[in-house]
Amino acid sequence: MENKVKGIETDVKKHNKTEDKKKYRKNCENMYLYVQIVISVIMVFSAFLLKGNNSNAFYAVRDDYKAFFTIGEIKESNFSYNSFLESLSDDIKEKYRAFTQTVAYLYGKGKNDTYPSDISFEKYVPEEKGIKPVKGVLTSEFGIRTDPFNKKSKDLHTGIDIAAAKGTFIKASFEGKVIETGYTDVAGNYIKIETNENLHTFYGHTQFVFVKQGDYVLKGQVIATVGDTGMVTGPHLHFEVLYDGNRVNPVYTIE
Repeated sequence: MENKVKGIETDVKKHNKTEDKKKYRKNCENMYLYVQIVISVIMVFSAFLLKGNNSNAFYAVRDDYKAFFTIGEIKESNFSYNSFLESLSDDIKEKYRAFTQTVAYLYGKGKNDTYPSDISFEKYVPEEKGIKPVKGVLTSEFGIRTDPFNKKSKDLHTGIDIAAAKGTFIKASFEGKVIETGYTDVAGNYIKIETNENLHTFYGHTQFVFVKQGDYVLKGQVIATVGDTGMVTGPHLHFEVLYDGNRVNPVYTIE
């Protein structure tokens, strides 16, 4: 009797395992189908999106595929996935840049009408990165932020703020020629350095300035000390990087 019971239990276990395998296989098949559907939807959506925006990438790949299927021999085709991807990448970058600019505008719309026009939200990474100009804590990033003087308003921050104790040494992030030093009510004591015709750096709110216009400074050379001059809420360095005349996010330019 016991043997029969054990046999029945064994059969039940085998049956359950078989059913589990079937369910697992069924789930895998369903998942595979769902993935195919999602990919197909993305591809169709992408095609309509590209075509709807008069994308160069869409027409380029359409013409290349048409030529591919009408030529006498496949080896004569000059279709290139690399060129297609490059074209697609350029289109996406352009749309992303327009999107970020629109978001930045809408996010701060009605809050501030003095946004500078020389702002670029494109990620710029120099061939040789600079150094962090001062040892301290990053307290304010590049881009839209809450106005530090009016917490209810929005402000477009044109650089990054690094908080440090008053008197902390500030070093040149890149080597170059000092093209201007001076004072404004907003930036306080400041320094502008030209590394080349495309790359400039700006150091604001400094306490003491150790360089003058016309000096050539090396990367890592002490040029000033952290201060609280100008319009500030506390001692810090306001650091800007300009590339091709536009202020870019300094975080990507320093190590």
